[in-house]
Amino acid sequence: MPRRPGPAPVPPHEPSPELKAAIKDWLDSVEREQALRNAARKAVADELIRFPDLPVAALAKAPEVPWDVEMVRRIAREYNVPYRQPNKAPAKEE
Repeated sequence: MPRRPGPAPVPPHEPSPELKAAIKDWLDSVEREQALRNAARKAVADELIRFPDLPVAALAKAPEVPWDVEMVRRIAREYNVPYRQPNKAPAKEE
């Protein structure tokens, strides 16, 4: 039985400077997007810490928040936001 030919050799190619620049710009924007998303997630956690009586669901329903309730809960766990205790009386200042 005759053997099948192997894969065709791939000729070497050096990407053009335009292609390299376009890919570099894209990768830089991806890194910036990740940093901005992390900053937004931190802001959500800070909001929950600042307003301890605010339910996670209420924050998730805000039109400006792009995440659903479960994702906001995940963010709260990630940033160690204390659990909401709605039936606990607030501490009195002395």
